Amino acid sequence: MLNPQIATSTDYPHLVALWDRSVRATHHFLTATDHAAIEQALPGYFAQVKLLKWQVGDTLVGFSGTADNDLVMLFLDPTYFRCGYGHDIVQQLLTTDHIQAVTVNAQNPGALAFYRHEGFEIVSRSATDSDGRPYPIINLRYS
Repeated sequence: MLNPQIATSTDYPHLVALWDRSVRATHHFLTATDHAAIEQALPGYFAQVKLLKWQVGDTLVGFSGTADNDLVMLFLDPTYFRCGYGHDIVQQLLTTDHIQAVTVNAQNPGALAFYRHEGFEIVSRSATDSDGRPYPIINLRYS
């Protein structure tokens, strides 16, 4: 059974390592410099969201971050891709955190397809990410 728990700063090293594995499997478009910069900035990002670690027993499967009604981050360990955990997490966050919006990298078609399948619709696009990097972003809203 998937169990969410509030993540604390002591969890950050495990979450950063999981982020690294997940991004290496899905974000092939990131330059090494940008990957390192984002990885370095993660603890600051974590501190700005409601950060949950998602576990099955003692095994860390993924983590999510929400702010207001936005799903700011959702990363799964690649070992658990396509096992239904992403769906379960989104469904729980729709109920508990009332998420309404998410952004995805346009160069990550798997994430876009996942969120579209979960009921999110494209509402806008941006040529750069929130830090001004040249990675196009797609903004989605839950319908």
